[in-house]
Amino acid sequence: MFLLYSAEPLRAGFDKMPLKSLDYSDKNLLRVREEVKYNLRVSVSNLDQKNLVPLRFLVYKVGPKDNFFKIMARTGMDLDTLSSVNQLSSPQDIYPGMELLIPNMRGFYESQQSSSDDSERKKISSRHKIPSKFLYYDDLRKVWFVPGRGLPKEEKNFFYGMAFSDPLAEEGRISSRFGRRRDPFTKKDTFHGGIDLAAEKGTPVYASAEGVVTFADSKGGYGNLVVLKHLLGYETRYGHLDRILVPSGTKVKKGQLIGEVGKTGRATGFHLHFEVLRNSQKQRPVFKGHV
Repeated sequence: MFLLYSAEPLRAGFDKMPLKSLDYSDKNLLRVREEVKYNLRVSVSNLDQKNLVPLRFLVYKVGPKDNFFKIMARTGMDLDTLSSVNQLSSPQDIYPGMELLIPNMRGFYESQQSSSDDSERKKISSRHKIPSKFLYYDDLRKVWFVPGRGLPKEEKNFFYGMAFSDPLAEEGRISSRFGRRRDPFTKKDTFHGGIDLAAEKGTPVYASAEGVVTFADSKGGYGNLVVLKHLLGYETRYGHLDRILVPSGTKVKKGQLIGEVGKTGRATGFHLHFEVLRNSQKQRPVFKGHV
């Protein structure tokens, strides 16, 4: 069951059997919890003479009464592991029917894609002060999994909603939330991938986080749109602007003026359409006052 050290990076395995229950009588759950406990002791203590139980993942389908913290506690996970493995941007990202990956060890994925060669493994080993034989390379994501270590501070800030600020500085009100809604044009039930903040024409729009302007022009239903690229694969979009005040390629600070509220594009009234994406996947915007 245990692996010996190899010059080749370890590869993650995927268990085909789903985790069907969070009940402590479930044998698969008990096994995962025991492996998590053992792997944590070995990796945190840097017991170089021992080996980890090989990394594997189970799949759990979120139930109607589940929440992030219940799943975390029952599976022996921690916030860093569950959010990193499933690329969540906040505890509110999970929903009934969603399939979550549950690994048999705590840890996190390096945020930047990297090669699987031995020199990269040694760098990560040194940076996180962990024996290189404990590191796993995920061929699907092209990133390293670091056992027994937590997320960097900046990534935790994103997860807790501390990285983003209100782009209207509390001058707007939510007129449409993230998620399913009745489309104001087609009157059909559709998915709304951001939040709408109603405000008067010309209300200042500020960068929600530090980043680089990657788009500043008109784009279909968005109307006048500004797109900012941030750390860790995050991106924010600011749509329906009356005026764009920053050119593409500009580095902006958090709170810097980037535009003014309008109703360009597909809009029924003056408002800002604000989106948060991570690795091209739309996330629920999380910042004080707007979740």
